[in-house]
Amino acid sequence: MKRRLLMAFSILLVLLLVPACGHDIGEIENQNFATAVGVDFRDGKYHVYIQMLGLTSIAKKEGGAKVPSEVYVSETSGATFIDAFFKAYYTAQERFLWAHVTAIVLSEDALKKGLGSIFDGLTRYYEFRPTPWIFGTKDSMVDILSTGGFFNQNSLNTILHSPESTYEQSSTIHPVKLNQFAREFFEPGRTTYIPSLTINDKQWKKNKKNEGKLAINGAFFIDTQKYKGYFPYKKLKGLRWLTPETVRASLLLPNGKNPEFLAVLEDQMVSIHPEKQNGNFRFTIVYRANGIVSNRMKNNTINVRAMEEFVKKGIITEVRQLYQLGVKHKIDFLNLEHQVYRKHNTEWKKLKDQDTLLREDSIKSIEAHITLEHSGSFKNRKIRIKE
Repeated sequence: MKRRLLMAFSILLVLLLVPACGHDIGEIENQNFATAVGVDFRDGKYHVYIQMLGLTSIAKKEGGAKVPSEVYVSETSGATFIDAFFKAYYTAQERFLWAHVTAIVLSEDALKKGLGSIFDGLTRYYEFRPTPWIFGTKDSMVDILSTGGFFNQNSLNTILHSPESTYEQSSTIHPVKLNQFAREFFEPGRTTYIPSLTINDKQWKKNKKNEGKLAINGAFFIDTQKYKGYFPYKKLKGLRWLTPETVRASLLLPNGKNPEFLAVLEDQMVSIHPEKQNGNFRFTIVYRANGIVSNRMKNNTINVRAMEEFVKKGIITEVRQLYQLGVKHKIDFLNLEHQVYRKHNTEWKKLKDQDTLLREDSIKSIEAHITLEHSGSFKNRKIRIKE
């Protein structure tokens, strides 16, 4: 009797679960998976863009065949960010899922307008995660959100959604996640930035025809929650030596016009030490890194110590140029004020409203300690270059 009851209960349980599973599968197939959100501000209105990928763009067909990538981008506008955002539901067809958003792109005009309402709208809804990558752009938002990767890959295989993989090979402008940016955005005495996205339509060709690809070409800077300006990467090269997350950065020496070797720096550490002198703060910057000589253009008799001196001078020059750029535009690229806020908080409270930190002589010294240990692929051999 007990056996019959157990069997009947098992059959009933199976019958109850089957329709529920089928219903869930049907819902998942018909969801709108939002993967990126773009925000612009023009003509007195917020314009919100939503990038959406279908499941067929991500999954493979039976047998391993890939389905051609399909990307949808919507555009809505409204008097407020939330007003424009909610209008996307009018033509959604199916329920939006926001948990898969991995990128947020802001136009320069949106940055100038201010980020208060955008932050509030994006972080208030429980489905949004705090970890999307955040970018700015001067380009068309639709073009940025519509640019795909290689070989008909979906848009998740691009810098927009996966910038860290290329950064590990060549560290230029460090990609930033929303939660990190928000922390620095509200941190006292902190200057933060958003990497800038553009479309490079000249580097790559597909079947002899130009095909645009996403690229990071600079950064937008924000200080005390106010937009300070955009700068291209060529003016921000010193930033990589001050970024703790830098993985692998290269330097062509002695200079780009007359190069003799390419040095690749790894395992870097940087520290900034403020000290008060004659009523003002001055700063000592100490940089340490190991590196390799990746390539030699000339077979000169330059020795290792001379190479290390070239690297030191190159790094110090780029950091000093970045500081001078900050003095000119009144932007604390090196976050010197934040060092005072952290280490001399009482003094910072007295100076925070005074423009006294970014002076021509605020940098007391810049030290660089470089060790070149190996060359190219011969990582098990020390460099031995004859005099």
